[in-house]
Amino acid sequence: PTVDLTASKTFQVQDVELEIQGSEGTFPVNQDAAKSDRFTGSANFNWTVFDGFGMFISRDRLTELESQGLLDKKVTVENTIAAIYNAYYQTVLEQDRLAVLKETVEISNARLSLAQSRYEVGKGSKLDYLAAQVDYNTDRSNVLRQEELLNNAKIDLNVLLSRESSTLFNVSGQIDINSDLQLEPLLQKVSTLNPALLSVISDQNVAFLEYKELIAERYPTIGIGLSYDRGSSNNDAGQLRSSVTSGVTYGFSASWNIFDGFNRKREIQNAKVRREITQLEKDALELSLQGEVNKAYVNYANNLQLIDLEKSNVEVALENEQIALDRYELGAGTALELREAQRNAVDSQNRLLDAQLVAKLAEIELLRLSGSILTNVNLE
Repeated sequence: PTVDLTASKTFQVQDVELEIQGSEGTFPVNQDAAKSDRFTGSANFNWTVFDGFGMFISRDRLTELESQGLLDKKVTVENTIAAIYNAYYQTVLEQDRLAVLKETVEISNARLSLAQSRYEVGKGSKLDYLAAQVDYNTDRSNVLRQEELLNNAKIDLNVLLSRESSTLFNVSGQIDINSDLQLEPLLQKVSTLNPALLSVISDQNVAFLEYKELIAERYPTIGIGLSYDRGSSNNDAGQLRSSVTSGVTYGFSASWNIFDGFNRKREIQNAKVRREITQLEKDALELSLQGEVNKAYVNYANNLQLIDLEKSNVEVALENEQIALDRYELGAGTALELREAQRNAVDSQNRLLDAQLVAKLAEIELLRLSGSILTNVNLE
């Protein structure tokens, strides 16, 4: 029901010329600038008691729209959370790469010092000394470039966290991966928890309720009404100098549109088409999400295998690097052998870091697609 209160107060100033018929004849009434005022006030109650159940359908549609808005908000939140996690782990990767390059600089510095000492005492060639300088400077240059990449990654993370891009911070820990994710449970969660898909399903429900609203308009509308009115007036001129009225009015109303040029029929047909479109959109999105989950899971599983392989490679490469350094210090190995061992060590560690990052990003994507990112991902 609706309840409305209205009130008004009006004033008039008029020149009046009247002829009033009385028992003794007609007599004139003339008055300049005659004043009058009028007050009206009312309280009105109206209630539509039947409209083909359209009012209840409208309530359900508005409730569904509210739910859809919350789902759209959740999509934005989850996408933002995923972007923050991706930026965080990218920063961890760049920091770990920097640590690898700094270790390489230390080895190159030791090689340079040894090559310089040998050259100065006549036991080594100037060629080896200069080559050691070039390699050392190359490694330092790589460190500077990596520091730039790390700084850029931190800026990206600051922006996503809505703070000053120049805010200083350090990331700790390593890239830990949950290796227990299974494909089938993830696919099932997509159909029940993915907020983007649920939003499309909600839109489908809205389209159905809009269709039902149009069907309800075919029925008659019945309403009841009750009003209380009060009015008063005052006049300087005329027979009626003042009056006060008040009272109650009540009744019912009914209306039924029996022809509107087939407009409603066209609207119902359009609503049916919209329902079909939302069904197609829902089916297409569900297939697309399942495809994305399958691709992300293949990426996730393959990189888990690569991590195991690259861990073994890193152990071998680091051991080979240490042996090459020891041989070079003893004069049994060449600078070329040591440099090649350094490259292999750096490459193997970077491949391991890349596999860890790709697997972690695939894990985050799987959790986002399955609607589980807010309950399953943390930075600890």
